[in-house]
Amino acid sequence: MSQQQEPQRDGGPVLAGFIERRTKGVAGPPALLLRVWCGWCCTWHTHGLANAEPGDYTHRVGHCYAPDSEYNASGYWIFVTKTRFSRARTLVRKATTNQRYAIQDGRISTAVQRLRDQPLPIG
Repeated sequence: MSQQQEPQRDGGPVLAGFIERRTKGVAGPPALLLRVWCGWCCTWHTHGLANAEPGDYTHRVGHCYAPDSEYNASGYWIFVTKTRFSRARTLVRKATTNQRYAIQDGRISTAVQRLRDQPLPIG
């Protein structure tokens, strides 16, 4: 494990991270991104992979737009999985554009709550 801190010691949330290799719109070598599912805003957040590898824990700052998100206070830990993002993204349903606006305004409908109740994808 290249990251030395243990996420369980600080009590922060731990989310599964999925590596995405992006080639479209990228000059030079493909970009390697780290994608995590946010159960608060019901969409995927994107981070740089940096030096993280499958099996590593890495900490990232939250940038969720849901006002009630617990991820924005201290960020979250990501456990980098071997599962490709192309597979993981099929495991959950994203919020629609209108639902995202409602979440941002703090309006949580029954439909949004069902999205929030989806099991978090794991690798």
